[in-house]
Amino acid sequence: MAMDLLGKIRKVSKLTNYGIAKALNASGVKITIPGVDSYERPEARSMRLDVLCGLRRLSGKTWEDFGKWLDEEFGKK
Repeated sequence: MAMDLLGKIRKVSKLTNYGIAKALNASGVKITIPGVDSYERPEARSMRLDVLCGLRRLSGKTWEDFGKWLDEEFGKK
């Protein structure tokens, strides 16, 4: 199952994966466009912590709200 987290980030930030990669790089998180794309592949099972923190900043969400997104998608069901 592909990560829906990036879809949520794109929706609230109004950025494409290209824009996300550009914004992350501008904030000091080194990542390529294919690197961002790879998080949506069905086999994606992990994410770098610096990328996760950068995505949280791009979302504009607090850690509490962002954590709810993570729990909804990746928490035990």
